[in-house]
Amino acid sequence: MAETAITAVLSKFGELASREAAVLVQVGNDIMLLRDRLEWLQAFVRDADRRRRLASDDFTRVWVRQTRDVAFDAEDALDHFFHKVDLEAQGYRGWRIWRRYLTGCTTQISVRHDLSGQIKRIKSRLDQISENHKEFKIEHTPGAWTSSITEVAAWDNIGDAPVGFDGYLRALENHLLSHEHTPQQRFISILGETGIGKSTLMLTICNKIIKDHENHFDKLIWYNMPPNSSANDLLKQVYERAPDKVPSEGEDTDITKKLRSFLHDKRYLVILGGINSITASLPDNRNGSRVVLILEPESQEVAKHADTLNKKVDADSKNISGSTIQLGRLNESQSAELFCRRVYGYNYTKPRGYKVSYNEQVFKITGGHPLAIVVLAGLLRSKEMPVEWDSVLQQLMPGVEAGESQGNKIAGVLLTKEKPFEWDALLQQLMPTTEAKLSNRMAIERIFSTSFDDLPHDLKSCFLYFAAYPTNITHPADQIMRMWIAEGFIKPEKGKNMEDLAQEYLKELISRFLVEVKYRNECEKIELVQVHNRLLRFLQSEAREASFIEIHDNTDVLAPAAVRRLSIQNDSGNYIPFGNRFPKLRSFICRVEEGEGASATPDLKNDTKNIPRKDPLKFLCGSKFLRVISIGGIHLAELPDAIGDMIHLRYIGVTSCDLENLPSSIGRLLNLQTLDIRNSKVKIIAPKFWRIKTLRHVIAAQLQLPNSVGELNNLQTLHGVKPAENWGGLTCPLDMMTNLQSLELHGFNDANHGVALERALQKLELLGHLKLTGDKIPSSVFTAPSLRYVESLVLDGDIKWADNSSNTSNYSPEVALGICELRPNLTVLKLNSVSKELEEFIEKIRPHLTVYECPTRTDA
Repeated sequence: MAETAITAVLSKFGELASREAAVLVQVGNDIMLLRDRLEWLQAFVRDADRRRRLASDDFTRVWVRQTRDVAFDAEDALDHFFHKVDLEAQGYRGWRIWRRYLTGCTTQISVRHDLSGQIKRIKSRLDQISENHKEFKIEHTPGAWTSSITEVAAWDNIGDAPVGFDGYLRALENHLLSHEHTPQQRFISILGETGIGKSTLMLTICNKIIKDHENHFDKLIWYNMPPNSSANDLLKQVYERAPDKVPSEGEDTDITKKLRSFLHDKRYLVILGGINSITASLPDNRNGSRVVLILEPESQEVAKHADTLNKKVDADSKNISGSTIQLGRLNESQSAELFCRRVYGYNYTKPRGYKVSYNEQVFKITGGHPLAIVVLAGLLRSKEMPVEWDSVLQQLMPGVEAGESQGNKIAGVLLTKEKPFEWDALLQQLMPTTEAKLSNRMAIERIFSTSFDDLPHDLKSCFLYFAAYPTNITHPADQIMRMWIAEGFIKPEKGKNMEDLAQEYLKELISRFLVEVKYRNECEKIELVQVHNRLLRFLQSEAREASFIEIHDNTDVLAPAAVRRLSIQNDSGNYIPFGNRFPKLRSFICRVEEGEGASATPDLKNDTKNIPRKDPLKFLCGSKFLRVISIGGIHLAELPDAIGDMIHLRYIGVTSCDLENLPSSIGRLLNLQTLDIRNSKVKIIAPKFWRIKTLRHVIAAQLQLPNSVGELNNLQTLHGVKPAENWGGLTCPLDMMTNLQSLELHGFNDANHGVALERALQKLELLGHLKLTGDKIPSSVFTAPSLRYVESLVLDGDIKWADNSSNTSNYSPEVALGICELRPNLTVLKLNSVSKELEEFIEKIRPHLTVYECPTRTDA
């Protein structure tokens, strides 16, 4: 897929233009002509990618690949230029000196000349590709419709209530709540194809049980197993997800013993997505405990085995076989209901012009598959009706793809086979039932690809980024958006900051039902998102085809010199070292599940895998274009000192509890935007780090905030920091961070920091979240007019009210009313403890709060 490659290089042209106009003069007009040429090509490759996916001709496939390779070469040339300039500019301050350096040094003239030479060679190659395009008569057939946005239901007000689940819900509820008739431990299997609604069904029944039968189950645990996980990994994860569990102590690694002990005498509900057996590890307390297995159709034998384990079959469940609930597709009426809910919202009214034939067309296209219906709804809700609707539906109707592939319904599959015997074997297997399944699968894939093709250029790259992660996981929304920004996927717009734009990109993917919101915090902010497993597999296929990202688990990378993004997805708990270098790497994303080989309490005598590694990232030292490092699950002791030479680095995220130090060279990363070391033991960073002007987000656990920092006007997030011993005077480092939006500060005391902190808070006018932990909390958190945008306050310490010279009590109704006026956006208030007087005072402002927490009260 060449489109995302061209989008990436065009963003680099924008970065070049934003740096310094003099640069463009020095490299001549060639670079602008190349940009114009690529912009034209971008319009052509959208259609070419669609035709390539249908396997209509090899000429188009070759043209797309060669165009993509040229775009990669252009991106490499620009990044090489940026790297040379930034590397030499280390230690220079200010754009004036940078410009003088760029225009005055003979060395830099050579750098610009080198860039100009590379651009000319790239243009020459493009000319040759264009000639081949004409010679082989590769036609351009623009689509009848393009991406457009019309007035639709609010993205966050879309009906998500399930359709066609009434019978399944009754059957499942009977199984789960029949403890009086069936007290024995029981296994229930929910069986159905991917995207049919198994997890949605389970989530619906869980919410219903919590609402209508709040105390029925003592413990509810839900875990989706990653592929290839062992039984011990599963038990560990189930135990870790158990609420109110006793923390692990000592060297006791018998997870089965701990899990049985924890669940002893409790009525539990355990929900498992995947295949494994933990029967012997879960106690049967004969009190109505239940285990639900969410299974794919190929796991029917697992469902049968689970059914044999049940002591008794619920006599009330007459419409199901044993304890297995088999989900089927929706009928035409149900399909229409789900489709309209997703397009127009839960309490929808069909607009004038809605054709009854749309219901029939949607059913024919999707075959009643819920996920396909939802994705199709997300595509059409952004289109004009009826013109664009008719065009899209006509293109997706069964039989259209047959014409495009000369009547062969399985041409796309056969063309992937190279040897004649593979064709023969496949054709022999294609009996009518198999052919029908293949046709259904291909129809769903066409809906996915059509929705993907409809995305704007920049949004495609953002969506493809999810392919870097394995199935069955949720993503912190903030982290994924910060990586988008670091990669350069977000196109700048005047008057908007990059985080707001990234939020709009994410909301657009959500409104198209390509990304699902899994959790919102108390302020209704999106915290966790997820891509459906079936969509994710489609994304990973697209990402591989486009050379957008290389995804690996237990095998070495075959062509490291060409890899631009590398994702390591390893569920065994073992980190895979690489002996090769990756000279063109832009992103390194590593997610190693902490299984048997990554225990939190390592037995160093028997398992050397748990020894913190000192040089696992050594292979990255040659990756001078690297922009993103995101690592989780590795016992990482340190980062390489050479990281300071990776001038392009914008995002560093390392979740390792073994990480204690960062190299001093990190202060040379002039473009760094995000440092996320929230689970580490790092306490001090080199002073130069605090002078990086591009910093936007610093997230740690126990990081010391020095007394002196540079002007950090771009910094928005500062979490997990504690002040130096004494701020002294009336100033503090927070004075240099006036655009902070989220602050979490701990370990301060009133004597050494109180006055400076209170003054600094009066300057933080954009603050939305504030968490303070100290002996005395300044009352300005409630009274300072500057904090009017604060939505969330988390305070651990006694409130220190200012001296009140009037006769009005600090806890009077007048003061409470004033605080409500000063904090119109405050919805979340969490206090560690309150005095009796403060508690009475809080009661006066509680009607204005959505969330209020205070576990204890201390008498004054």
